[in-house]
Amino acid sequence: MRCSTGLTSSPLLPLRALALAGLCVSPWVGAQVLPDTGGAGAVVSDKAEDQPAAPKFNYAIGAIVGSSPDYAGGDGRKNSLRPAWAIEYGRFRLSTSRGSAFMGHGLGPRESGASATLAQSDRFSLSAALRIDKGRDGSDAPILVGLPSVRSTLRARISAGYAITDRWAVGAGVSQDILGRDGGMQWSTSIGYTWPVTEQTKISFGAGASFGDRTYLRGHFGVPAGGSSPLPAFEPRGGLYSVDAGVEVMTALNRHWVVLGAARVSQLQGDARRSPLTVQPVGYSVSVGLAYRCCR
Repeated sequence: MRCSTGLTSSPLLPLRALALAGLCVSPWVGAQVLPDTGGAGAVVSDKAEDQPAAPKFNYAIGAIVGSSPDYAGGDGRKNSLRPAWAIEYGRFRLSTSRGSAFMGHGLGPRESGASATLAQSDRFSLSAALRIDKGRDGSDAPILVGLPSVRSTLRARISAGYAITDRWAVGAGVSQDILGRDGGMQWSTSIGYTWPVTEQTKISFGAGASFGDRTYLRGHFGVPAGGSSPLPAFEPRGGLYSVDAGVEVMTALNRHWVVLGAARVSQLQGDARRSPLTVQPVGYSVSVGLAYRCCR
């Protein structure tokens, strides 16, 4: 009696990158399925299916001109010209806060610093990041003179995103001061929509809400009693402290060069709005940037 055996090849591992709130994968990343612009995805050869995909190395380097409030709740402006860059290798990324925008990651949470994708599927993504929080001191605005400085610290963040459709996505994240420098905990939620106007241009809309524990709000919006500041003492509680909305336009000038424009408005809520430090509860920021990006 004879018996026979058969071998079955392993299915192709999913290669789509899921975006966070407002997240849209840029055309140059080299995913197997292109962004939804009404057409079908690229055909994958049989040879490619037989071999696992090698990790992608992507990078972007450029500069951004921006204007934003001098601090959350301040009525002054802070104008800046700063570098923006990002490096990605497979599931790992190292970037500035705006560098991720040049990589095509929309209005979702920007994992500045060192980050890694922990889990990923066609619609769900989970990531972790470490970043430096620069804090705040009296030199940021005259009203802050005499108040304790918000010390710089290292924050650890866990964030998750889910793509409801090809254009709608939601996200959430939580970060914690891991050096014990009174930075406290923050958490946020967001929703985003990405509109691919053309193959070269996309517009992303997003909205979100930010929360903080008592330690975080006390450090950023509290006024301690008995200090040298002339402001009245104020002890905020934890909870919702800000809501925001924004729009971002990104256009690929050619294969490597991309230009980015963004505007965002935020409004302080709850005890953050009632704080003596809050002079202007509604703040806005605008920025324009140019970058060179490539993949290998």
